[in-house]
Amino acid sequence: MKQSDRPPASRVRLDSLTGLRWYAALLVACFHFAYEEASTGTSLHVFRLKEIVYAGPSAVSFFFILSGFVLAWSARPRDTVTGFWRRRFARIYPSHLATFCVAVLTMVWMGKELDPRIALANLGLLQSWVPNRKDWWFGYNGVSWSLSCEFLFYLSFPFVVKLVRRFSHRGLWATVVVGNLGVILAPLYMKSIERAADLDPKFLLYVFPPTRLMEFVIGIAVALLVKNGAWRGPGLTASLALAVLVVLGPTHVMPFDFHWAADTVIPYTLTIAAAARADALGEPSPFRNRINVYLGEVSFAFYLVHEIVIFSLDHFLKSHHLKVPLTLHLGLFLAVSFVGAVLVHEYVEKPGVKLLTRSRKKSRPITV
Repeated sequence: MKQSDRPPASRVRLDSLTGLRWYAALLVACFHFAYEEASTGTSLHVFRLKEIVYAGPSAVSFFFILSGFVLAWSARPRDTVTGFWRRRFARIYPSHLATFCVAVLTMVWMGKELDPRIALANLGLLQSWVPNRKDWWFGYNGVSWSLSCEFLFYLSFPFVVKLVRRFSHRGLWATVVVGNLGVILAPLYMKSIERAADLDPKFLLYVFPPTRLMEFVIGIAVALLVKNGAWRGPGLTASLALAVLVVLGPTHVMPFDFHWAADTVIPYTLTIAAAARADALGEPSPFRNRINVYLGEVSFAFYLVHEIVIFSLDHFLKSHHLKVPLTLHLGLFLAVSFVGAVLVHEYVEKPGVKLLTRSRKKSRPITV
């Protein structure tokens, strides 16, 4: 396709990024399966699985960078702040509410205590603001802690993107470089804050929404560079190879606090930019086929249901004194999670978006 025949960048479907979402969600799911004492099988097989998926938490960093990228890429010139917020609410909250209710039912089934304070924080997506309380961060549907971060991203996006759009190409590049350095060095410069305030390192580096805002802003700046044709970086194959290499290699030997985001922020940034650029230029991509795209479309629902499936399946097997091979257990977990994800995607997520984004009279317009 000639450059003159290509549609405007904002109208290009980023199918490769959609497809990549599935593999990031799969990495998180397999990490939780391996490390939450839910997987059966021999200790050797479980150990090998843990080694492969050790970098699983870093996939959340991929989602945060991707979130900023996609929102900046598709921002509507004449959008309103309230219109943007309504669409993002419609995109995430119905699925969050549905899976929260399922989590409550499974907790009752498993005989676990229900704390109404934690429930309210979870429903309000405020749980990630509570210091040193893992029971609050990961209560009910534990993975929704990341939605607490996304909630801050969505609230700030109309104002942040308006500011970042004023940057020159050099300013955007500076934002990407400084943002990456900030994430890489965070485990070092936050040590003094942790000691002074007696904070859990996981709170400051992994859970606390303002900390994760750096990755979101990186995504915004990268999107504007790619959109303006000013991005200079390796292609999709090289970027993806680097990401896989880092996930399987350096994350295992670097200090523990680095494996949440610091180890992988550069390869994830490069991969997201390269995949989007490949889509914009019509270059080959293995993630653009129909199957990968649909898997990516259900990845949000898959992410929300998978931990509920882990604990429910584990409880069922233990209560019936059943032991199954690791491969069978993993396959069963992935199959049930995928079916649950399709149900949530088709019957909650899509109808919720349609219902809550019906056209309304526009409020004050603002360029986002």
